[in-house]
Amino acid sequence: MKPIVRNSVFMSLFNIFGRATGIIRYLLLAAFLSTPDYGLINFALNIGKLGRHFMDGGLDNLISRDGARDHEKVPTYCLHGLAVKSALGLLFFVGIFFYLKGTRGKSWSELAVIYACLSGSAMVAFAGVIRSCFTAIERMEYVFYTNLPSRLISLLSLFIILWYSWPLVLTSFSISLEFFIWFLLLAIVSFRFFSYSSIKLTLPTFRYMFLESWPLALYDFFNTFYMTLDVMMIEYMMGGSDPVAPYAYASQLVEGFTLLLTGYLIAIYPVLSRYHETDDDAYRRLFEKSVILLLAYTLPLTFLLGIWSSEWMSLIPKAEPLTGDVLRILIINLNLSMLNTLVIIVFTSRNRQRWLALFTGLAVVISFLTNWVFIRWYEQVGAAFASLLSQLALFLIMSAAGRRLFALSFPLRKPLEILGISALAGFSAWIIPFKTIFLIPFFYGAFLLLYAYLFGVFTLAELRRWRSALKT
Repeated sequence: MKPIVRNSVFMSLFNIFGRATGIIRYLLLAAFLSTPDYGLINFALNIGKLGRHFMDGGLDNLISRDGARDHEKVPTYCLHGLAVKSALGLLFFVGIFFYLKGTRGKSWSELAVIYACLSGSAMVAFAGVIRSCFTAIERMEYVFYTNLPSRLISLLSLFIILWYSWPLVLTSFSISLEFFIWFLLLAIVSFRFFSYSSIKLTLPTFRYMFLESWPLALYDFFNTFYMTLDVMMIEYMMGGSDPVAPYAYASQLVEGFTLLLTGYLIAIYPVLSRYHETDDDAYRRLFEKSVILLLAYTLPLTFLLGIWSSEWMSLIPKAEPLTGDVLRILIINLNLSMLNTLVIIVFTSRNRQRWLALFTGLAVVISFLTNWVFIRWYEQVGAAFASLLSQLALFLIMSAAGRRLFALSFPLRKPLEILGISALAGFSAWIIPFKTIFLIPFFYGAFLLLYAYLFGVFTLAELRRWRSALKT
């Protein structure tokens, strides 16, 4: 199995199991905790999410990129990254204490629950450093192997603590336990591949990592803010959290379909980083093949979920009819979102991360303005339109810059062919009067394969070229 394919599989499994255990954890907390306790845990988890992004500091992307180019530097980056994140973690822990205690007036028991969650966020940040080291050497299977038992142990401990109604602080810590175990297992396995004995912490290395990572940290902040802005503005402009639910049902469904692609994008990042310095032609081939692969997944999915969006959303008992309209727009947006992520990887792998801070900062402004207008006009559907327009604007700007800076070109013929057979398969399946919606994917998939064969969309010669492009 080629490294890109192997690593894509393992990172996809990592994401899928992460989503599955997250759902189980959510159900356990909702079933056993009272409303105030559940609210405090969720508040703590959101503080932890903020702390995790603060402690990241853009270092993980830097380690994956530079480590892929020179494996000898990976242990050096690892220890320096852990040191920097320790300092950032201490700064965040102290700062958030004065905010929670002085400004919000949290009690010591509440602080204990919050800091039990924050300890897990710190471990996620530390584990992210070692995870990036394995990403750099393209051995993502160890990320999955160490994370899976950590998740299962954490879920088991959470169930026991909730079942016996032990103190809430233990519930909070049981959630963080996963990340303590994961960091420990990753650290132990890392000694198999890396030698840390001769590494010394030096000021020039710290200086280089800071200068290279701060634009990535700024980009990560803008990107996180951008990805949550639509939900926050629905909550603010529509007067509460209830209107968020119809939008969230559709957006979470779309997000779930991105998991497989996320694994592939993580897998090609170190390869593109290495190709940037060694083989520009291979870089361009892999980029173009990646565009086709992403659209070969998202375009058929767009028609499958878009044509029958109301039927799919009707499977959720609490979903309102407008959720189908939201899904129809967001699934179109998925195509742009995946392409934008690929272009972001291009800029990062080519050491142009400062551009990303500018692009995503502009995207936040566009998203805010479009959400402010369209939510007033069309409510939740307007937020979906705003997301689509902001992603389109971001794609046009980044692709134009990528073409000018790197002479990158997007293949057009193959995506148009995929678009055509996807639309034809969707129409063919639509005219069939289905008794149950669960038959639709099978008929749609059969029509899709039939038209791909009849129109020669993918030939054996092309598949051989794909194999060549995926070689590392």
